[in-house]
Amino acid sequence: MNAPPTTPVTRRTALVAAAGSLVGVAACSPNASQAPARRQARRSQAAEPQVDPDVLLAATVLADEQRLLDLVDATLARFPGLTDVLTAARDAHAAHVALLEEAAPDEPLPSAGPSASSAPEPEAEAAVPHDRRRALMRLARREDDLALVDKRSAFAAESGAFARVLASMAASAAQQATLVRQVAEGAG
Repeated sequence: MNAPPTTPVTRRTALVAAAGSLVGVAACSPNASQAPARRQARRSQAAEPQVDPDVLLAATVLADEQRLLDLVDATLARFPGLTDVLTAARDAHAAHVALLEEAAPDEPLPSAGPSASSAPEPEAEAAVPHDRRRALMRLARREDDLALVDKRSAFAAESGAFARVLASMAASAAQQATLVRQVAEGAG
């Protein structure tokens, strides 16, 4: 058998190998002042799972959408004659809630979703004025508020696709506010 050709060991090769060994040993055995900090950093990273900022944003927007859906449901409960006017708003907000629930599945929901119960939240029902026009104007203002929240959230989103969804939701709320306001002004 032939022996593999050997490379002569020069002084430079030996020094490079020794330096590489020292760097490897230094990396494996941290000095005393840095070891606790490194271990603590590793522990905190393992203990605190990193949550995607867009997931947190989705959970926040979900809570706002759910509150508005509850208010629409409460308004419909108080004024069943507004079904033709508010069905589109209700359907849009229900779709937004469903979409956001998919985006933030691990986040606790602020209230039972529309599929869990057809009854509106008691707080939402209490927030509906007994006067039809005032109830519609309050709903229009809440739609405007939601449009602003959704718009700001679109600017805060890290994902371009999620930002576009939020911007679309803002446009939907703005349209609903305009429609509801027009009906309220005609109800005078």
